[in-house]
Amino acid sequence: MKSILASFFLQTGGMSRKLRRVSKHDSVILMYHRVVPHDEARSGIQAGMYVEPYTFERHLGFLKKHFVIVPISALLSDYEEVSGTLDAKPRCVLTFDDGWHDFFEYVFPILKTHQVQATVFLPTDFMGTGDWFWTDRLGNLLYQREKSGNSVSLTQSSTNSFVRRLEGLNDPIEGQIEKAIGMLKALHNEKIEEILRELSARWNLDAAPRRRAFFNWEEVREMAQSGLVTFGSHTVGHKILTTLTEPEIRDELANSRKRLVTEKAVDPAFISFSYPNGNYTDRIAKMVRDSGYDLAVTTENGWNHNGSDLFALKRISIHQDMTSTEAMLGCRILGIF
Repeated sequence: MKSILASFFLQTGGMSRKLRRVSKHDSVILMYHRVVPHDEARSGIQAGMYVEPYTFERHLGFLKKHFVIVPISALLSDYEEVSGTLDAKPRCVLTFDDGWHDFFEYVFPILKTHQVQATVFLPTDFMGTGDWFWTDRLGNLLYQREKSGNSVSLTQSSTNSFVRRLEGLNDPIEGQIEKAIGMLKALHNEKIEEILRELSARWNLDAAPRRRAFFNWEEVREMAQSGLVTFGSHTVGHKILTTLTEPEIRDELANSRKRLVTEKAVDPAFISFSYPNGNYTDRIAKMVRDSGYDLAVTTENGWNHNGSDLFALKRISIHQDMTSTEAMLGCRILGIF
């Protein structure tokens, strides 16, 4: 039904009229995570974490028609300085969190074809390793258990209440993954790792998928040298900052910035930041600014305007089920649904 309504809104010109009323001084930052084919997405990836390559390319067609796509650094400049045109289109920034290898495989070639720029936020300790985020290892465990027909035989109940709750999930697999991740997000990373180790042992399953998840630094430098991809910080270990002490937060901010500069992934004159999971406070935002970053993005939904806080910039989350067509993408950006 949403797809039908969105298509009608696009075809009747309502969407174009609404977009033309947006000030050229307003900007929208789109938040992507992964771009993967449908078959790969079915193997334990959260529904809100991906779009398909064909969908992303269609997005670019729509965005180039209705927006001026600019690098994130352009948000520090006046509109006329970056647009090079009197066209009154609003600005759009493409951002991707996490540094997934599928960006290099699927998105980078599309950006080169369309000559469009994007920003990727990197959790620096994961680059060039075989490690995976705990969220994906948990999703993989649940997916493997589901694939085996939930045939895991347990003779004794766990003493850990979170493990017991996770073992009791019986929703469809997509719902299990969403509930499980939501259940653990507020915990400190060490506690989460204990839970994953126990689940892996109890179910006799390997938590980590066997393929590589993230870029290596050679790939990062190749993309940076293209001029089409800029990089920012997503901390060192992708830990939710509101669960850490202030010294831990400072270490995450300083060490991530230092690694990005050392690996020649960024120009030290401008480095952006993305809060993992979007969690931050005014105090954390000040720490980000004091650590030498130039702006920071959140996961708060909406547009940015003249005078927006540069360390609390809003983004609009983009994923396959809500933006599978150009019309649905437009409705998502405009806040219609």
